[in-house]
Amino acid sequence: MSEIAKLEEIFSIVKSLSSTLELDAVLKRIGDAAEQLTNSEASSIMVVDDDKQHLYFRVATGEKVAILKKMKVKIGEGIAGNVALTKKSEIINDVSKDPRFAGRFDQQSGFKTRNILAVPMIIGEKQELVGVAEVLNKKNGEDYTLEDQKLLESLSGLAAISILNAKFNENQRNFFVHVTEILVSGIETVRPKFRGRYWKMTQLATLIAKSLGMDSKSEDYRDIYFGTLLHDIGYLSSKLRIAMESASDILKQVEIERTHVNEAYEMLEKIHLLKSVALMVKHHHENFDGTGYPDGLKGKDIPLGSRIISICEMVENLRSSGNDDQKILKQLDLLSGSFFDPELVKIVKEIFGSMENLV
Repeated sequence: MSEIAKLEEIFSIVKSLSSTLELDAVLKRIGDAAEQLTNSEASSIMVVDDDKQHLYFRVATGEKVAILKKMKVKIGEGIAGNVALTKKSEIINDVSKDPRFAGRFDQQSGFKTRNILAVPMIIGEKQELVGVAEVLNKKNGEDYTLEDQKLLESLSGLAAISILNAKFNENQRNFFVHVTEILVSGIETVRPKFRGRYWKMTQLATLIAKSLGMDSKSEDYRDIYFGTLLHDIGYLSSKLRIAMESASDILKQVEIERTHVNEAYEMLEKIHLLKSVALMVKHHHENFDGTGYPDGLKGKDIPLGSRIISICEMVENLRSSGNDDQKILKQLDLLSGSFFDPELVKIVKEIFGSMENLV
C-alpha cells in the first residue's frame, strides 16, 4: 500500500470513528484497519477491564472469537500484558523465541501465531491506558517494521479517544435511561391508578414511530420514546399539587390540572437533550380540530410526537376502563379528524390488526 493510500485510509478511519458512538462498531473498524494498514492476517483489540488488573478481548478475528472473548490477560503477563504495563509498543517477529508468549490463546483459538506487533492504546498527559491493539502474522512471511509500528500507534491514539467517547456515551445513555425510570416511578407514585400505563403507552408509541419509518436509533424515535414516558411529569410539580389542594371546587381543580402540561414544559425545556421532548409534552392535549389546550393548535401544527402521545393516551384510558380492542378502535374512528390525526388512527388500527405486536 502506497503512503498516499495509507494516509487516505487513516483519514477515512478518523471520519468513521467520529461518526459512530457504538463501541463495538468503533473497535471493529479499528481491527479491520489495523490488519489492512499492516498487511496482517489477524488482529485483536483488548480493552482494560473494570478491575483495572486485566485486559479482555472485545474484538478479534478468527473462527473461534467467542472463545477468546471469554479469556482475560492479566496486565504485566504475556506480550500484551507487558505492553499494557509498560505502555510501550513491542515487535516480536518470532514468538517461539519469546518466553512471554502465551501459547494458550493459540491452543484455544486454533490460530498459529508467528509474529506480533502490539501497541498500547493510551490517551492524555497522564498516559491513561485504554487497551492494547495487536496485529498478528504479517503476510508473505515478512517481519513487522518500525513503519508498521508507527502506523498502528497513530491509529491507536485516534482510536483511544474514540473509545473513551463511546464509553462516555454508553454511560451517559445508561444514566439517562435509569433516571427516566426513576422519574416514571415518581409519576406513578403521585398517580397510582396509572401504574404501568406509561410503559404500555410507550410501547404503542414506538410501534407507531416505526410504522412511520423512524429508525430506532434516530433522534425523532428517541424523542417519541422519552416524550411518551414523561408526558405527565408535570404532576410532580409541587406548585401544581399545592394549587390543586387549595382549589375551592371541582371546576377550579380541572382548570388547574390542565396546567400540568405547562409545568412539564418548564421542567423539561431546561434539559438540552429534552428540548424537543418538552414541546411535544406541552401539546399532547391539543386536539386535531383545534379544540384542545393549552394553545388550541390545529392539525399538522400540532407536533407529531404530541399527536402520537394523544392517541396512545386515549387507547390506554379506554383499555383501563375495560374496553376490548374492537370498542377501542370504534372509538378512535369516531374521534378521527376531531381529536386525532386520521393518519395515526389508520396506523393504530393496522397495529391492532397485527396481534403479535400487542402486549
